[in-house]
Parts: sequence; C-alpha cells; structure tokens
Amino acid sequence: MKIQRHLSLSLLLPLAFVAGCATNTPAPASKPVAQVPTLTVKLDCGSCKVNPKVPSLLVDGYNAAASQAGAVVVADKQATVTIKSYAARNDAARFWAGALAGKDEIQAEVAYQNQKFAVEDYYRNAWQGIEPLAKKIGEMTFEKLK
Repeated sequence: MKIQRHLSLSLLLPLAFVAGCATNTPAPASKPVAQVPTLTVKLDCGSCKVNPKVPSLLVDGYNAAASQAGAVVVADKQATVTIKSYAARNDAARFWAGALAGKDEIQAEVAYQNQKFAVEDYYRNAWQGIEPLAKKIGEMTFEKLK
C-alpha cells in the first residue's frame, strides 16, 4: 500500500509541475503613456531680480514630477510659465529671523493651448528658501497640466 502511494505521488508530482509551467499567464494591460508639454519660463514681474537658478529649478521640478508620474515630456508641445510676482529673502536673514524676515514667494501664470491658470505659493520659514519653492512651483504646474 505504501509503495503504491509513493509510486503514484512520484508520477503525479512531475506532471503537476509540468502542467503548471505550461499554463499561460495573461500579460498585464499596458496603459498609454501620458504626454505633457515642454515647459519654458518667462519673466514678467517688472523690476524684480529673479535668482538665475529659479527658471531652471522650476523646469527641473516639472520634469521630475512628470518622470515620477510616468509621463513623457514631448518637445512638439509647449507650455509657458510666466513669473508675474517674485520675492526672495536673503539666506542669512531667513536663517536668523525665519518667518520674521518675510517670505519667499512666486506667483506665475501658465499658458497652454489657449488656457491660462495661476500657480502660486510661498515659504515663510527658516529652512526652505526660493530654490525649493521654485521646484515646488514646477511640480504644481505639472499637476495642473497632466
């Protein structure tokens, strides 16, 4: 009786493994990749003096958010971010006085395919300045354009 059981198990187990390998697993359905426009930055804030790093940091934040979301930035479409208002604190004043030193602020307008919308934010703390704010504005722009 034991020999018959062992014999049947030794025959059935390899068949079960082979049958498991022969089954087809369905391929997951792939979603179409989202495409978002390339971002350009313009300045229209009067006599404000914008940190030269801010436009590229804004685009970097936009591109990073697009990449993280799995979207592709395409060159044949273009959106424009126009900085309308800009205020940046001195790094030393921000460090020593924190919120009492004022705020870092960017107010911008995004134009894409005959649509316009505002994107704005500010930081009023001692540890974040205009550079992280510029990246955040880029991320916010992606969220509205996606």
